[in-house]
Amino acid sequence: MEVQRLTGVFGAEVDVGDVRRLDDGAFAELRSVVCEHEVVVVRGQSLDVTEQVALSRRFGPAGPVPFIEPSPDHPEVIKVLKEASDGAAFNFGGAWHSDFSFQSEPPSFTLLHAIDIPPYGGDTLWASMTAAWKHLSDDRRAELSAITAVHTARDAYSRKMQPLHSGLSGMNIVCDDTANDTEVHPLVVTHPETGRQALFFNRAYVRDLLGVDAVRLQSLLDWLHAHTTDARFTLRHRWSVGDLVIWDNRSTQHYALNDYAGFRRELHRTTVAGTRPTA
Repeated sequence: MEVQRLTGVFGAEVDVGDVRRLDDGAFAELRSVVCEHEVVVVRGQSLDVTEQVALSRRFGPAGPVPFIEPSPDHPEVIKVLKEASDGAAFNFGGAWHSDFSFQSEPPSFTLLHAIDIPPYGGDTLWASMTAAWKHLSDDRRAELSAITAVHTARDAYSRKMQPLHSGLSGMNIVCDDTANDTEVHPLVVTHPETGRQALFFNRAYVRDLLGVDAVRLQSLLDWLHAHTTDARFTLRHRWSVGDLVIWDNRSTQHYALNDYAGFRRELHRTTVAGTRPTA
């Protein structure tokens, strides 16, 4: 398997041929590369939804997907779709986040396959939470290790957010009151496969920090967002049709840019079930 690093911090492009033909040994190596590099780009793939689901299931069972109506072709696939006629409407994934971190057992991996790509724009950015942790002082690490984060989807999928999501004609996103539920996770976690430590933070879903007084709360949330999305820890991918990107939600967050008004963009997403984050 040919692996080419994409940045000095994380991310890799791999040449595996046709991912549908990987034997068990080659697939195990691919999974290891994803865990090691956190974001992996595999170019030139041509997967229908059934084939993408089959590949995704090799990583593990499908994770539950709330609020978003799946593809009519398969219940485990989300069509991430913005039509040209949607103009300047909100872009799905258009804020720094880690997929469904508000769940008790957030996804382990996400697979995103490019079907229709605009002539420019629509890039996706990732940030390494492993790198963000590594660049902290010992004092800051000690401080953050004592904090628990409160995750909630209320500012993404509660009923007040329905008008925002209804601007996408090609996706049916149904907001409801379950988005107000909360889940607590350690702010500093240990990756279950690599053993590396990482910050488990994203500004889209983390709305409170237990163990932080009210005076410091907002400033610490703002600092965590600025630190974890610092350019030093990021990678930006320019999509081409056939690209398959696989990433580790347990140690990254990501952001889809909304700079392609007037053009169509379609990608197919599957998510793999995870386990409860541990300190």
